[in-house]
Amino acid sequence: MSGASRVLVVDDEPVNLALVRAVLGAEQTVFEARDAATGLAILEREDIDLVLLDVRLPDMDGFTACREIKQRRQEGFLPVLLLTALADQESRNAGLEAGADDFISKPFDRKELVLRARVFLRLRAQDEHIRQQLDEMHRLDQLKDDLTSLLIHDMRNPLAGIDGMLWVLRQDATGDAAAAIDDAALASRHLRDAVEDLLKIRLIEQGELELAREPVTLRQIAQQAVATLDGEAQARGLAIEIECDRGDQTFTADAGLLRRAVENLIANALRYTRPRTTVTLTVHGRDDTVELAVADRGPGVPDAFKAEVFAKYRTIDQSGARQRRGSGLGLYLVKLATEAHGGVASVEDRDAGGAVFRIKLPRVAS
Repeated sequence: MSGASRVLVVDDEPVNLALVRAVLGAEQTVFEARDAATGLAILEREDIDLVLLDVRLPDMDGFTACREIKQRRQEGFLPVLLLTALADQESRNAGLEAGADDFISKPFDRKELVLRARVFLRLRAQDEHIRQQLDEMHRLDQLKDDLTSLLIHDMRNPLAGIDGMLWVLRQDATGDAAAAIDDAALASRHLRDAVEDLLKIRLIEQGELELAREPVTLRQIAQQAVATLDGEAQARGLAIEIECDRGDQTFTADAGLLRRAVENLIANALRYTRPRTTVTLTVHGRDDTVELAVADRGPGVPDAFKAEVFAKYRTIDQSGARQRRGSGLGLYLVKLATEAHGGVASVEDRDAGGAVFRIKLPRVAS
C-alpha cells in the first residue's frame, strides 16, 4: 500500500461516523456510509484497506453485509471489524461465521479503535507484500521456463554436430588421442542427456508430454539402461548387476521415458558408490504392479533429506553424507516419469549401508 490507508466505516449513526473520522482521520483516509448499499458501492470504486461495519443497519444486517463484502473481495485480505453493542456469544459466533475478522464493542474506546485499526492495516499491508512477492516469483519462474526453452532449442543441434564430429575423429584415433576423444564423447553425452531431461521435465510439468505407451517388460528397460551406462561404470571401477525374479514383468509404459528415469537412478548410484563395489538393480513382478530398485554402496541419504530428495533442483550437501553434485534434476525426472505412469518413487536405507531407490508402477495405466 502506498500513501494513507483507506478505511471504510459503515454506520447509520452520525455520531459514530464523526467519532471514527476524528479518531482515525489523522492517519488514514476515512470513507463514510450510512447503509450497506452505499458501503458496497464505495467498495466497488475505491481500494479500501479496512472496513468498520455496524451490525445494525437500516437496509441490511451487518452479518449479511459482511458476507457480501467477503464474497466480492476474495482476492487479497480485506479485514472487516464489526462494530456492535451485542455482547452475547451467539452474536459473536454469527459474526465469525459471516467472515468477520474481529469485533469492536460499542461504545468503543478511542485507544482501542486506533490500536485495532493499526494491527489490521499492518496485516493487510503484509498480505499485499506477500502477494507482490508471489507475483514476482511467478514472473521469474516464467522467465526461467522461457530461458530453459531457449537453451533446449539452441543446444540440441550443436550437440548433435559435436557427437558426429567426435565419431568421425574416433575412427582413425589410437592411444591417448582415442582415450581423449572417448572422454569428450562421454562429456557430450552427459550434456545431451541433461538437455533432454530439461525438455522432458518441462513437457511433463506443463502437461504436454503424451506417453507413448506399449507393452514392455521392466527387465528390458533395466537392461537397456545398464547397457548405456556400463562403460561409465567400468571407467569408475564399478560393476552393475541385474537381479530379476521369474515373475511376469510385462506392463504398459512409455519405454523411452522410463529408460531415461532408470538411467538417472543408475547414474546417481554410480556417482556415490565406493570404488571396486557393485550397483545392484532388482526387478520384481507383482500381481498388479512391477517394481525396480537400484541399490548403491555409498554414504546413504540422511533421514532429514529422504522426503525431499526427489524435489526439483534438490541436492544434498552435508558433511559425512552425500556430496553436493549434479543439477538436482535427475531424481526429479525419476519422480515425474514414475508419477506420469501412476507409480511412486521412494528411497530407503540399504541394510549393508548405502541407499535403495525404488520405483513402483502399475501394470495397467490408470
